[in-house]
Amino acid sequence: MSEALPVYPFDPQRCVGTVSEVAPSTVKANLPNAATPEGQWLHGHRLGAGEVGEFVAIECREFAIFGRIINVRLPERERLAVDPELGSRRETHPLGTIQLLATISLKAGKVIGGIAQYPRLGSKVYAAHPLLVKWMAEATQRTEAQPTPLVLELAYLPEADGTLVNITPERLFGRHCAILGATGGGKSWTVGRLAEQIARHNSKVILFDATGEFHTLDDGVTHVHIGAGSPQPATSTEVVLPHSELTEADLFALFRPSGQTQAPKLRAAMKSLKLAKLADSSLVNGGIVRKAGKPKALYEKEATKHAKAIESPHASFDIRKLTEQINEECVWPSGGSQAAPNFAIWGNANEAEKSYCVTLITRIEDMLQSAELACIFQTTGHDSLTARVEAFLGDEGQRVLRIDLKHLPFAHNAREIVANAVGRHLLALARSGMFKKRPLIVIVDEAHQFLDKTLGDENTKYLLDAFELIAKEGRKFCLNICIATQRPRDIPEGVLSQMGMLDVHRLINDKDREVVERASGDIDRSAAAFLPTLAPGQAVIIGVDFAIPLTIQVSAPERRPDSQGPDYQTCWSAREVSASCGIGDSVASSSDSNTALTPERT
Repeated sequence: MSEALPVYPFDPQRCVGTVSEVAPSTVKANLPNAATPEGQWLHGHRLGAGEVGEFVAIECREFAIFGRIINVRLPERERLAVDPELGSRRETHPLGTIQLLATISLKAGKVIGGIAQYPRLGSKVYAAHPLLVKWMAEATQRTEAQPTPLVLELAYLPEADGTLVNITPERLFGRHCAILGATGGGKSWTVGRLAEQIARHNSKVILFDATGEFHTLDDGVTHVHIGAGSPQPATSTEVVLPHSELTEADLFALFRPSGQTQAPKLRAAMKSLKLAKLADSSLVNGGIVRKAGKPKALYEKEATKHAKAIESPHASFDIRKLTEQINEECVWPSGGSQAAPNFAIWGNANEAEKSYCVTLITRIEDMLQSAELACIFQTTGHDSLTARVEAFLGDEGQRVLRIDLKHLPFAHNAREIVANAVGRHLLALARSGMFKKRPLIVIVDEAHQFLDKTLGDENTKYLLDAFELIAKEGRKFCLNICIATQRPRDIPEGVLSQMGMLDVHRLINDKDREVVERASGDIDRSAAAFLPTLAPGQAVIIGVDFAIPLTIQVSAPERRPDSQGPDYQTCWSAREVSASCGIGDSVASSSDSNTALTPERT
C-alpha cells in the first residue's frame, strides 16, 4: 500500500459484503448485516454495514473501486422476516446495489477517474473509512509543488463530525462555482461560511447581496448599500450609480419607449445632448440643441467632429434636459413650403410627434423626480459605486466588499440594471488585465434575479448579460463568478454548464434536479435521487476537480445570515403586538391587557 493513503481500504473489520453481480456502472452485493436494526461502531466511527448512501471500497486486485450504496432490499420471499408481527424472525439475505464512482490505485496512491478494472464475483466489499473519503475528496488538490496547499475550511463529513473536508480556492472558484438549493436547504449558510473563510486570506471578493441578509458578516468585510433605506450594519456606506455610468441601452430599458416613434426620438435626443456638451456654443441654447427652423450644416459639422463621443454607448449628458430635448427632436425634416421644401434647414415643430411622445416625457420626468431612483438620477453628495469598487480593488487591506441591493426597487427593473452595470464594469476591468496578479471572485446571491434577463418588448429588446459574459469568458481574465440561487431552472444552461464546481443543497423540484443533471456530467439520476432528502446544511459537491460526488455538512458560519422570516407567534400575539411588531398602541389598548383580541373587538 502506498503511504499516500491514510488508511488501508480493505480492513477485515470493515467488511460488509460480497459482490454477486457486476454491471457497467453498478454492482450488486450481498450485505449480510444490512438487516440489523442498528449499525455498528468501530474505533469511534459508526459503521453502517449496508446503509443507503454509505461509501464503500471494493477489492479489485491492485485497485480499490470506490462506490456508494444506492439501494438495499431483501429478496421477495424474505421481506416478512424483518417484521415479527407479520412473519417469524429468521435468517435474512439482504441485497444491495452499489454505484461505481472512481478507482484508487493502491500502488501509486492516486485517484483515477472512472473504472480502471471491474471487480469479480465474490470480491469483498468494505465500508469506507471517513479518512479515506476525506482523502478521496482532497486528492486532486495535492501536488508535488504544493503538498500542503492553502485551503478553506468549508465542511465536514455528515457521518464523522470530526472529519473536515478542506477545499482549495482553485477547486472552488477556479472554474466558477454555483451554490444551488431550495429555501431552507442551507444555501445562505454556505455563502456566509465562504465569505468568512475568504476574508481570512489575501483575497478580493465582491458579494452582491440581493436581500440584505449578509449584513451580519463582520471581520474583513466592507459594507456599502445603494438605494434609500436604513443601512445594515450601521457602518455601511451609502453609494450611488450616476446615470452617466449607465449606457444608452440601460436608460432605454428604464424609460421603456415605444418602438416606432418614441425610441427614435429618445435616441436622437441623447445624441443631441452629448453634442451639446462638446459642440460650438452657437449650436447650443439653454443646454440643449434647438432644431426647429435652424440650419443643419453646423449640427452636421459638429456631429462629424465629435462622432466618437456621440456614438459611444455611455450616457454622458445632462439628463435634466432630456425631456426638453425630446420636444426639440419633434420637428419636420425640412423647412420651406410643401411646394418648395428647403432640406438645408429643419422645419417647424411637429405637433403630432410631440403628442406621440407625451407619455414618454411624462414617464421620464416622474422617474427623474422619484425618490426610489434617486440613487441614479439625484446623485450629488454621494460616492459612485463603481468608484468605491475601484477603491476596494486598489486597497491591499480590504478583502471582501459587500454590495447591499436590498433597498433598490424592483420597479422599472432598476435592481437588475444597476447590478448588470456593475458586472459590466468589472468585466471591462478584467479585459484590461487588472486581475492578472490577484484574481477577483464575484459572488451573486439570488442570481436568478440577474441572469437571463431580457427587458423591453419584441420591437426593443435589451439583454442584461454582464454576469453571463463573466461566466463564459471571465476565467481567462482571472475574474471568476460564484452564483447562488434557489431556482436553478431560471439560470441559463449555458451558464450552469460553465460552472466547474456545483454545491447542491436540497432540491425538491424535479425540473431543478434535471437542470443540475444536464449541467454536470458527473451526476446521474442515482446521485440526483439523494438531493430531495438532504438535511439542512448538507450539500453534494460535484465538479471537474472532484473524483466523486460527495455529500458534506457545511460548517455553520460564525456570523449567521439574517435569513429568518417573521416570528408569527410573536407578531400575532395580542400582548406583544405593539412592542414586537410596531403596531400602534391604540390597537393594543382597545382590549384588556390579558384578553386575546377577537374579530369583533378589533
